[in-house]
Amino acid sequence: MLCRSKERAAAARDEIVGETSNPNVHVILADLSLRSDCRRAIGELAAHASRLDCLVCNAGVLLNERTETAEGHEVTFATHLLCGSYLLPRLALPLLRKAADPRVVFVSSGGMYNTRWPGAERGSCSAGQPYNGQLAYAYAKRGQALLAEAHACEQVLLAERLSKLLPAVTFVSCHPGWADTPAVEAAYGAAKRLLAPMRRQGAEGIAWLAVCPRDELEPGGFYLDRRPQAKHMAGPFFSEGSFTKNSEEEVGAMLRLLDGLAGLEPLGAVDGLSRC
Repeated sequence: MLCRSKERAAAARDEIVGETSNPNVHVILADLSLRSDCRRAIGELAAHASRLDCLVCNAGVLLNERTETAEGHEVTFATHLLCGSYLLPRLALPLLRKAADPRVVFVSSGGMYNTRWPGAERGSCSAGQPYNGQLAYAYAKRGQALLAEAHACEQVLLAERLSKLLPAVTFVSCHPGWADTPAVEAAYGAAKRLLAPMRRQGAEGIAWLAVCPRDELEPGGFYLDRRPQAKHMAGPFFSEGSFTKNSEEEVGAMLRLLDGLAGLEPLGAVDGLSRC
């Protein structure tokens, strides 16, 4: 487990060991909004593990005021997208490629249905831009979906694109349901009672994506409760519409932004792959 809080990590580890009787649960402390911590964490993992079967990118935060990391990036963007969903799996690729059926699961959110990836300035919540914490969250979650699709050919965009660029690794994104968490409590207050799933229910769908037969998965797909879902619902009567869609050029620009901010070579340059 990659965890930021030493105390909460120890409590979670003890609970897992107690419920499963499996003592082989290990903690690596890292703040996944920081490039330096991501690099250190993967280095520590590589020193003790010969392969990585599945990486679940679920670090998250939802803030009401704009806050920067020690490295100068807005916290929501850095946690959900730049470091927690782009840099981390890129660094983990050597370990993932040693597994028989490697997977990366981006834990996105239904919040991504509210928006498209808005471009570099707004998507990265640059200083000087009007700040809305829930929109910052939605931008990052849409980005994750794009990444998942990209690696299969920001989290849903990220999953889409990475699925295409790195077909040997299965990239998917998912919506865990509106789980009852402290972040949801802070963001929605009393309205959280309308958000039904418990944390355990949300985690079940994520765990299934990590272990189900590969032929049951749609690379780059966006999942809820073990089923692929529509990635856009912006048209009349929740039809697909076009408001939340991004062009290939916009997705490519997002990846170039992430490469630059993360200090990475473009995937095509590293793997001999062309962008799609």
